[in-house]
Amino acid sequence: MTAPLRAIRGPVLNPLPEAGVAWWPDGCLVGDDRGDLVAVGAWSEVAARLQLDPAAVPASAGIILPPLLDAHIHVPQHPIRGRFAEGVEADPPGGRLLASLERNVFPAEGRCEGPAHARHVVADFAADTLANGVVGGAAYMTVHARATRIALEQLPDAWSVGLVLMNGRCPAYLRTDEPGLADDVALLARDHGRRLIVTDRFAVSVDTPLRRTGVALARRHGLRMQTHLDEQRAEKALVEEVLYPDAGSYTAVYARDGLLACEPILAHCIHVRPDEVELIAASGAVIAHCPVSNTLLGSGVMPLDVIRAAGIPHCLCTDVGASPTTSLLCEMAQFLKVHAGASAAATPEEALRLVTAAPAAILGLADRLGTFAPGRECSFIEVASATSTPPATARDAILGGLLGMTEADLAAWCRADDPRAAAVRRLRERGLDWGADLAALEADVRDTAARLEHRVRRVTRRGRVVFTATGTAPR
Repeated sequence: MTAPLRAIRGPVLNPLPEAGVAWWPDGCLVGDDRGDLVAVGAWSEVAARLQLDPAAVPASAGIILPPLLDAHIHVPQHPIRGRFAEGVEADPPGGRLLASLERNVFPAEGRCEGPAHARHVVADFAADTLANGVVGGAAYMTVHARATRIALEQLPDAWSVGLVLMNGRCPAYLRTDEPGLADDVALLARDHGRRLIVTDRFAVSVDTPLRRTGVALARRHGLRMQTHLDEQRAEKALVEEVLYPDAGSYTAVYARDGLLACEPILAHCIHVRPDEVELIAASGAVIAHCPVSNTLLGSGVMPLDVIRAAGIPHCLCTDVGASPTTSLLCEMAQFLKVHAGASAAATPEEALRLVTAAPAAILGLADRLGTFAPGRECSFIEVASATSTPPATARDAILGGLLGMTEADLAAWCRADDPRAAAVRRLRERGLDWGADLAALEADVRDTAARLEHRVRRVTRRGRVVFTATGTAPR
């Protein structure tokens, strides 16, 4: 017996695995009762081929696209999103990143030792990410095995979660229980497999013996790793000049200790030198590019063309809580702004691919998510269009429909006389400390976040609606 079909009709964006986006202004998705995709394409072609009755096929609530995936985000920082650097003095010793960790981030993570609090934080995180169309990714939890287990159990199966390793330059209450680490990893890996990620916080807070222990455990249980790399200049100097002066580079620390051999997701990679790029490319590691976080902390801008030329897989990620929002639409907009005039590769089509098809491949989910194709999950999101005029091209649908931007808006970020564009150029060249440049960029990011948050009207997983927006339509 042929399984019954379930269809939805509306404008469809379909990011392709390698490059480009297919666009059907009047499109259609068709799934079966198992929750698998049967067909995708133009309504006229699909309806004729499958003999669909137009009266029986519902219209979408917005632009249809694959669900979004975030490969670098911190669950315990969700309650302080957008307040990551709150109360940090101007030009703190060691930079804004380290000062913010000590003042705001570590206390937030310490509170997750309590299981009731951890459950509450994970539940809020799950609800908020889903409301922004994000159905999976790679998240950091804390050093607490119990909190990590809670996150693995409460989050949907497209989420991987990291048990964090730390044993230095952090509060005593956030140091890894090294005698119990092997048992913790073994039990979590037994119950959750590769959804568990061994998470080296970063070279500032993890010494070589603990890192090598983490690497050995990752190899023993077939797990991948994740960490931070070359985010801020002060952090890089601390690693290379004080903590590991004999390593040669920040990246070489990870290479020497074996982390680069564990399929790592490396967050940021802003201040990488050519020798570091070579190490990353040769290892098969991937990069989590976080334009919003990197802007708000004044860290700099990842060298997109250098990373692309080296063939290093990368995707766009929020890095909440340094970002004020879990919206990857906001991340897409910031990607276009910070690379405007500096990289021809920063197109609206590529921005969409970097939150769908690219992270699906990076996370091992490409057979299920990331792009629409028969046999994959019938999973999709519907985003309220920001334009009343039907977009003619994929670029128009993404830039105007999803992001609410115009070509003139985008061009402004290339103009020599635009103060925000000038601030981005300085951010790109040397990073930013406190001052008017950073304040202007922060105001723009927060305005964009407020405008693009919660534009998702509905989320469907395997043919079943799992989120429907309520209240007034987004502005």
